[in-house]
Amino acid sequence: MYSVIVAYNESAWEGEQQRMRSPLERFLEYSGDESKAISTNDPSTLKALERVTTLLMYEEQVSAPHADVVRVGQVRDVAVGNGDVTFRFMETGRLPRSLVIEERYRLQLGDGWELNRTHWAVKDGEIPQDILERIKETAKRYDIVLSFAGEDRQYVEKVADYLDRANVSVFYDRNEEASLWGKDLVEHLDLVYQRRGRYCVMFVSSHYAKKMWTTHERRSAMTRALAERTEYILPVRFDQTEIPGLRSTVGYIDATTKTPEELAVLILKKLGRYP
Repeated sequence: MYSVIVAYNESAWEGEQQRMRSPLERFLEYSGDESKAISTNDPSTLKALERVTTLLMYEEQVSAPHADVVRVGQVRDVAVGNGDVTFRFMETGRLPRSLVIEERYRLQLGDGWELNRTHWAVKDGEIPQDILERIKETAKRYDIVLSFAGEDRQYVEKVADYLDRANVSVFYDRNEEASLWGKDLVEHLDLVYQRRGRYCVMFVSSHYAKKMWTTHERRSAMTRALAERTEYILPVRFDQTEIPGLRSTVGYIDATTKTPEELAVLILKKLGRYP
């Protein structure tokens, strides 16, 4: 199963991290048999859409800045409201629109209205492997980036595992060993903590304050928070250690009163998702 979402609005797929939308009245148009298990009357079934590949494309007549590409990735936080199906999108790569049009029959895209009508279709089966191999990867983005000291790993790893099972895209170092191998870590981690996360969960402790790498991560996250003036950094405290740049008035979670699972549930709620 995979999704194809088509839009006429020329800015529909141009942003990062904000909620996108598709009209409820056209949800599941041009869909296959596998879509019968999905219903807007049962929100729990919408979770299936978050586990499959999604293609975002524009109607043929649209001349948007990136109308010549099809974004590839996964939807997150799918919900129904105010006449729309809304979602966030985590892009993993792009395909040339010309390739998608050329292979439209293998992708179960018909002629005529399907490529010229705003809608959300759920297709049967999988995207052919040779088409997947043509995807040009984009920089990975995360729902959550975790910043912590190694001494606190036992707690943090349980949080990361819970979020991973909940289909949250998490930057957790042990899950990134292959991608980090050979990279300039100073440069790469600056990108991750400053630009690639929706939220940074910062685990504050006496150990955190002393580490070279956590200092680097903190400075990158602070740069983002100051530039955007948003709730980017979500502090979790193991103790009351003061961290430069992190105001004492910023709301935090006390890790000594929450299990890792309870904290993970709070993170899900912050993301707008409810277990």
